[in-house]
Amino acid sequence: MEIDIEDYDNISHAHFRDANNLLDIIIDDNGYNFDIVMDIGCGTGRVTSLIDCRLRCEQIVALDFDIKAIKHAEANFSSPRISYVIDDIASPWNELCPAIRKLENKVDLIISNRVLHWIEDKQQAIENIYRLLRKNGKLYTNISTVLNLFDDLSVEEQKQFSKLIHLPTEIEQIENYRQLFEAVNFRLDLVESIHLQQIYPKNEFESIILQYFPNLSKKCLLEKDPERRDQIMTSTKLKDYVQKAFLRLYTREIIEDDNALKYELTYGQIRIIAEKP
Repeated sequence: MEIDIEDYDNISHAHFRDANNLLDIIIDDNGYNFDIVMDIGCGTGRVTSLIDCRLRCEQIVALDFDIKAIKHAEANFSSPRISYVIDDIASPWNELCPAIRKLENKVDLIISNRVLHWIEDKQQAIENIYRLLRKNGKLYTNISTVLNLFDDLSVEEQKQFSKLIHLPTEIEQIENYRQLFEAVNFRLDLVESIHLQQIYPKNEFESIILQYFPNLSKKCLLEKDPERRDQIMTSTKLKDYVQKAFLRLYTREIIEDDNALKYELTYGQIRIIAEKP
């Protein structure tokens, strides 16, 4: 699914709000002052700019592999304190650009807002994050999760669809991330699963937001069963089922005072605070 960068930036209400909430927690835990902060998966730069506004940082390094997103960020959210870097945090350490590798053991705080679930080689990404942090440096991250898509199906229907859509439960998703972080010696200060709501205008929800969940489901399926990559990526049944399930289970229509139809979406998230001992 190809989404225009500006369109995405204009409708990423929940993404921005979740980042703001994460910054509230960061400030409550640590105060405002940091030397070096990294934004992993900075995308359009809107969240990076929020970090710049809310924290007192000497330097913010914002990383993303999407060239279009970085160009948008540089054009719209520049700051003397922000350096935007095109790179992939999941690359082997020696393949990261020198600007990133020179920060080894120097970064005070790493923020990653709704990014890690898209990364295929999560272990490599987490290892790189660990190497970048200084001693007692911290990672604060929000990670999107896939909710149960079978809640309202009969047992027979669940069996039928689970052959195609064998997704991990929320508990399994939490445990998978816990193991990934503990494998590189992170100390986990917080691992929690939360459900959140966001209201979207009808056209935004149907044209952009609703397309997001089949892609997220495909990522989870590929991690669980990589040998079925071609079948998973080309399955129209999967896309149709996931969209219909989210409409049934996790959205409701709302008519506001202006008589405009909107959708309230419930979505899942894991919040993790990890410290390098």
